Amino acid sequence: MAFAQTPLSPACHHYVSYLLATAYAEPYEVLLGALLPCFWIYAEVGRDILVRAPPGNPYQAWIDTYAGEEFHAAVGRVIAATDEAAAGASPALRERMHAAFRRATQLEWMFWDSAYRLEGWQV
Repeated sequence: MAFAQTPLSPACHHYVSYLLATAYAEPYEVLLGALLPCFWIYAEVGRDILVRAPPGNPYQAWIDTYAGEEFHAAVGRVIAATDEAAAGASPALRERMHAAFRRATQLEWMFWDSAYRLEGWQV
């Protein structure tokens, strides 16, 4: 219940809005480029945290999910789908995919940084 009542941080709001706008206004290939960083970064962060987390970590279920083989297999499938879409895309569309990937990666970093800093709305 508390989670549902917690407002999105500004960075999270921006990231979600970017993904929704991309899903609405861009072709499938560009959407894949925008979604891929979320999958891929969570997998890498999960594996990194897994080796450093102390026993009894209150976030162990989260860590186990994103460090787990099942999630990593899913990430591999998203990477493969994105690569397949890129292989059939025109150079201009592939550049839009790359641009979406770069922007989503920036927003993913901002999301993690905002959580670390406990970012909130200033007004």
